[in-house]
Order: sequence, then structure tokens, then C-alpha cells
Amino acid sequence: MIGSTRRSNMAIVMALVALVSVSMGPAQAAKAQGGAAVEDPERNSTAVTPWGWHTGATPAQINAFVNQGYRIIDLELRSTSGPRFAVAYVRDSGVYDRTWWWYFGLTQSGVSSRLSTHNARLIDIETYVVNGSRRYAAVMVRNTGAAQKAWQWWLGQTIQGISDKANAFNGRPIDIDRYSTGAGDRFAVILIKNTGVDAKSWWHYYNVTPAQIADDLSGRRLIDIERVGSNRYDVVMQAAGSEHWWWYYGQSTSALANKASQLGARIYKIEPYSSSGNLRFAALLINDVNAETTRIRNLMGNDLSSGSWGFYVKRVGGSVVVSLQGDTRFEPASAIKAAHAVHALKRVKDTSLTLTSNVTWYAHPSYSARYPSDPEYKEPDSDGDDTSDKDVCAYANDGHLLTGATYSDDIGPVLIKNMLEQSDNRATDGILRRFGFNAINATIDAIGMSRSHLWHRIGCRSNAVGQVQPWRHNVLTLRDIAKLYERVQNGGLLGTGTYRDKFWEYMPGGVIDDSGPLADMIVDEANDAGLSVSERDQFLARVKSYAKGGSYGLCPDSGPCNPSTSHVRTVGGIIYLPFKARGGIVSRAYVFGRFLDHFEVDCTFAQVDAGSCPAWETASDALQTLAVETFRKVVRDALATW
Repeated sequence: MIGSTRRSNMAIVMALVALVSVSMGPAQAAKAQGGAAVEDPERNSTAVTPWGWHTGATPAQINAFVNQGYRIIDLELRSTSGPRFAVAYVRDSGVYDRTWWWYFGLTQSGVSSRLSTHNARLIDIETYVVNGSRRYAAVMVRNTGAAQKAWQWWLGQTIQGISDKANAFNGRPIDIDRYSTGAGDRFAVILIKNTGVDAKSWWHYYNVTPAQIADDLSGRRLIDIERVGSNRYDVVMQAAGSEHWWWYYGQSTSALANKASQLGARIYKIEPYSSSGNLRFAALLINDVNAETTRIRNLMGNDLSSGSWGFYVKRVGGSVVVSLQGDTRFEPASAIKAAHAVHALKRVKDTSLTLTSNVTWYAHPSYSARYPSDPEYKEPDSDGDDTSDKDVCAYANDGHLLTGATYSDDIGPVLIKNMLEQSDNRATDGILRRFGFNAINATIDAIGMSRSHLWHRIGCRSNAVGQVQPWRHNVLTLRDIAKLYERVQNGGLLGTGTYRDKFWEYMPGGVIDDSGPLADMIVDEANDAGLSVSERDQFLARVKSYAKGGSYGLCPDSGPCNPSTSHVRTVGGIIYLPFKARGGIVSRAYVFGRFLDHFEVDCTFAQVDAGSCPAWETASDALQTLAVETFRKVVRDALATW
């Protein structure tokens, strides 16, 4: 048996949880003194916190995670061999801070003894049988201060017994665990006093289907769920407040992880089970992002539901403003060209290369043959700024590198500029061939973009036999691309002079379009803030933004193609907003990013391009809304200083 109360710091980690419960024995009650308390945060708080989960961890693995600064909020036995547990955690700090312990392999008297020794109360109990003997795993918190509650725990109860005990105590259940006995099924139950901050209407239902649960959820929230048979559950509900929460069943490991990430939610209760030989989960999730992120996520509704999407805004040198899926990897398409540019400019800055050093790049030799009558097609002119073929893959048809139709141009004013401003894949390939995958990835790593990597040439997806570059998605995260732009802005990558200035010069952007959607939002907010027309125009004239976007239309990773089609849209950049301070106007910088990854529609590429795919048009409108709404709070903050 192992216990721990250690706390320290660690970044978020995710794994998974599960539950098997069996228990019997005489009823036993333990009651602590009531006092000034708050709601148990593990089931109720939406204060943003790092969190984690494990699927089948050993006690040593659990303690290693705990020692990183986390505490257990749900503990489920997966196997008595080892043993192994599934566990849900929160960071043991802030509103979630508790002195606490966890144990396994205890007898009933062992649980009671430790509760007494620690002046503790249970928040989770699971029972199981080892070699014919009843044993318990338990999670307990010190029952003092903000955590203090009047409470009871009981074993060997019937459904009616739970109601009777709760009514006699004026309590309500927060954790139930069904197990088999010779006399029929019985329950272990933890009750808390239904008074003060814990006073809520409550309900408990047994052996019910998901449809029956859903029918009873109006104005209610699940706080416990236990699977008891084929798609049947025991549940405990309490009156819901304003918190955002979700429940799911039948989820695979990856599906549940993706849902938690997409929602910006943490798991507070998880129930694993086997279905047709596959591991599946029922789970309860609660909101784990700040109010502004919540607002924007809710505004999107289900318009982007077929893909993975996210957004991120951070003040340069300051804190994160909004973040949904900020650490989720996605296919960045051309947005990752900013890393090519930073690497090339760093090499110019740090070596004998100059901005006018020549770099070789390649045209695609088959385009004239394939499009002989295309009036838009023409060979690149001598300075390389023709963009009619900018989206081509810089490969021959068989997947080998091109060896002919070469051009040589300045690394800065032609290749980097065309790569960023025109998003020219040929210029990007020229930069890549000049410096190589390993060198650009080394710069990505040095920036601290730890979850990002360049695997393929932009615009190329070929699986030809013998090709020099097998296909694999490039990966980027919003937090990582924001690091790149922030370190350019603060001088950490390119200094504060020529090379930083050139990066912004080559990057698309500048003063924002005063008739675009972002300007429209700023005008509305300025009017609401009471600015005069003159002040509003001054504000708008000082808003600048630079950004590099990317887009792909792909065949789905599985299933038929064209139709269906899969789409990627990404952007990363920086925005400058004018704040008034000390009688003057100062520009404050924010880095940002957005992505939509693998959004699949049952349309052809031609239908998407022609605007005749309703699902894609809905998604496009949502992306436009997202592009504006991610900046609304920082715009309001800036306007409030005028």
C-alpha cells in the first residue's frame, strides 16, 4: 500500500483511466465535524488547471506523476496483477490544493484507521477481491479548513439503503460503487452533508441506459457514473449551475482524448469497459479554459465539428489571452514557411551569406506540357517574381527531385520574399535545398518549438516508389508558432535591426484593411467605448498585423476521395494595438495563431473551390468569425485606455 502528498510543478500530461469495483462487508460509518468549507473542486471547479490521466499505471508510475505536483481525483482498479490502476488527476495547487493520501490493498479496518490517523475524509473508494479477501483502494483528503465537511461512508448498502442513509443524515452521495455478494448486489457509498455550499438537489439512478440518463439531465449534472452491464449505468446527479460540462460513452482512448482537447475540458470521472473486445470509456468532463476562450469556443458551435481546430493569442512578453488546443499538433501547410524564413535570415545574419547571395530554385518542367493553352501559365521571369506556378510541388512526377529548369536569385529580396509574401512553393524548395531539413529543424528546436517538425516539402504529397522524400505530415502547434513570432519581435532570433525588419518586410501584412472584418469589429467596439470618430480613426490607423497562412486540399487519410475531400487552413502571426499610456500612444504586440485541420466534407475539390459546398461554406464563415473574435478582448483592452 502506498500513499503520497508530495507537490511540485510539471507541465500537463495526458494518459487514461478505468474502473473495476467489487466490495462487501458490514456497514461502517465515519463522521467528521462540519465547518466552513467550499465545494469539492475536483468535481465542481472550472478554475483552469493542468490535469492528467492514466490508463493502467503501476503504483510507482502513479507516485512518480503525483510527485510532479498532481493529486488523484478518480482512482479505478484495472488489474489486481501488479496491481494497475486507471487514474484522473488535477494539479495540486490553487483552489485544488489539498493535503491528501491514496492507498490500495487495505482492509476495511485499514481504511478506518488511516481516516482516523489523518483526520481525513474519503473522496473516492473502490473495492476488489484478492485471493478471496476483500480489499479497498481509497483516496482521502484532510478534513480541515476549506476542505472540511460533515460526511459518512457506508458499505454493503442496497439501493434503498443508500436513500435511507442519505435521508437520515440529510446528505447526498458523491461516489457509489456496485459489487456482487452472495445476497445480491450491494454498494459502497460516500455521503456529504447536503447543507451550506454543498446544498443541492440530487438524484441517483441504477441500471439505466444512456437514453434514460439523457432524459433526466435537464437542469442536472452527472457527478458519478459506473457501468454495470451492456450499455447500462449507475449514476449520481446534482443540480447543475452555470458550468459547462459534458458526458460521453462508447469512446475509444483517442476519441476521448481528442474530445477533451477540442472542448478545452478536463476529465473528472472516467469509466472504462470492454466492448466487443475493445477498450471503451464513459466519462464526465468539465470546462478547463478561461472565460474568453469559453465564449469563443461556444460561439463556434458545431460549425467546425468534422475537423480539429484551435486558436491562440498571447501578449509578447506577457500572458496567454486565449488558448484552445494551443499544444495540439496539426498539419500547418504553408504557415510553417515562417520557420524556413527565420532559419535563412539567421544564416545571413550569422555567416558570410548576404541578402543578395544567390540561391538556386527549380520550375516544374511538365507544367507547360500539361497546360499548353493556359493563358495564365508562363515560365518564371528572370527575377523569379512570377507567381502563376507558385503552388506547384517542386518534384518531378515520379517523386524525385527536379534536376532541370533551374533559376538563381537573391536569397532575401526574391526567395524569402516570394516564399512569404506569395507563398511560393518553388522559392520555399530553393531555401530548403540550400539549407536542408536537418538545419531548419535544428532552428525549430532551438526556438523551443518542441512539438513541431518539418517532414515534407510544402505542396508535395507523393508516394512514388524510389522517391527521395516519403510523405509525412509536417507538424506545428499554435504555442510553437507563437514562440517564433514572439522571439522575432523581442529580438531573440534576428536581433532588433536589419534582419528583424526584413522578416516583417517580407511577411504579408501591415496596417489593416479599414474595410475588412477586423476593422468592422474595431469600429463597433470603439463606438461602444465612446470614442469619437477622430479617435477611432487614429486607433485604426495604428493597428498593424503580419501573418503567414497556409491551406491544403487533401484526400482523406482513409475512405474515398473527391468526394470526399479534406481541408487544412492555418495562420500564425503578430498584431500591434495602440494603447494610451503616460499621455502618449504605445504599440503593444500580441502573437497569435489559428488552425483547422483535416476538415472533411462530402464534396469535390471543384465544389469547394467554386463555393458550392454548403458544409465548407459554413466552416469558412466560422473561420472568418474566429479570425475576428480571437482579438475582441485585446481590442477592448486597448480601447479602454483611450
